[in-house]
Amino acid sequence: MDEKVSIIVPFRNGEEYLERCMEGLLRQTYKNVEILLIDDGSADAGGRLCDDLAGRHPVIRVFHTECRGVSAARNRGLQECTGAYAAFVDVDDYPAEDMIEYLLSLLRQTDCDVAGCGFITFREGEPLPLGKEKSPGVEVLTGIEFMEKGILQSDTRCWSKLYKRESIGNTRFQEGLTIGEDMLFLLELARKGKTFCRSAYPGYGYFINEKGAMNRSFRNSYMDQITCWQRALESIQKSAPALTNRTVSILLISTLLVVGKLALLPKEERKKKASFFQECSAVIRTYSTNADAVSLLDRGYKIKISIYAHTPGLYVYLYHILKRGL
Repeated sequence: MDEKVSIIVPFRNGEEYLERCMEGLLRQTYKNVEILLIDDGSADAGGRLCDDLAGRHPVIRVFHTECRGVSAARNRGLQECTGAYAAFVDVDDYPAEDMIEYLLSLLRQTDCDVAGCGFITFREGEPLPLGKEKSPGVEVLTGIEFMEKGILQSDTRCWSKLYKRESIGNTRFQEGLTIGEDMLFLLELARKGKTFCRSAYPGYGYFINEKGAMNRSFRNSYMDQITCWQRALESIQKSAPALTNRTVSILLISTLLVVGKLALLPKEERKKKASFFQECSAVIRTYSTNADAVSLLDRGYKIKISIYAHTPGLYVYLYHILKRGL
């Protein structure tokens, strides 16, 4: 008998995307699935809509929770799921109809703990050319190799992957974080020695949400980027010290990206965020002295790091002028 796959879909206010996402999940060619909709305190009609969907489709189970964030919602899904395998899908995304079947075949073929596929991006109204290519190669990685070739090379997404639930064990998403939490989840699995296989097969559609978190002006939660990479650095220094410099270089880049978001705020708003600027400055000053890490950056980032480390106020002023004007 085919083993059950639990697909965990956390959402808050996902009314406009929920049915599209469910269409992709309900059309999966692998049929022994349960879909867990974790309603993280929706204020729109998303909560009622998921109840309606569950009433029409027995494979859907719904859990309504307080607004505690995406990490807590995913953790609730892991608590409630009953499958031998688990997958995470974001509510505004769209999986290819054979994504689960394909990823499960990779796990069975390689006996790895986690299987991942590629993804394509799409915007509202664009076609989704998913699942066209069936013959890309499969790469098998140890946990340390996945840190180097995956996490430190931008494969930090928990979606577009299938996990053996026994391999997840008691690993959970770190709650209270909204950016980078999935990277830390993968890092913990890698640190525990789990094995990863992955393919470029385009089995997942990632929606470019113009209203999404990364496209908004600065929010306090953007500081999570820095927190997550600081935690990642602490973990990697212990489990894979040879990767320390590369991790530091990513922490520096992440901090500058946050500074850029802060710098685009109006002057009065920037004054209110003084403590965040101070935190960013402390990180840059501390790690810009790591010459080996800085050497891994491209020329543009090296210049930016140098300017911000010595004259943060001037950097912010110039950045604002260049991007927004007076």
